[in-house]
Amino acid sequence: MQMKIDDLFDTKGVTVAYAHPTPRYPTSAWSCADYDNPEVFDPTDQVDLAEARAVCAGCDVRALCLALGVSRGEWGVWGGVLLDGGKPIDKVKQPGRPKKAPAA
Repeated sequence: MQMKIDDLFDTKGVTVAYAHPTPRYPTSAWSCADYDNPEVFDPTDQVDLAEARAVCAGCDVRALCLALGVSRGEWGVWGGVLLDGGKPIDKVKQPGRPKKAPAA
């Protein structure tokens, strides 16, 4: 029985990255590649989100980055857009339970 390459990858993260690999173009630079603080791309507050978006603003491969993030169902900032499971969201989610609505 001959094994296919897909049979070797059995975790979601590996199979998704295999299906949607990150291209390497010698003429294009990813603005985030050598950024000092990669944690801003997984923001915990609006300040980090703004910093990540500023880094992405002038990136040559911003559209490609966003397409990869969406197709992979990623979390964090991809192409200047905050994603939650590959879906764009407007602001950083706060940890914990949501506040109770006042009783009517």
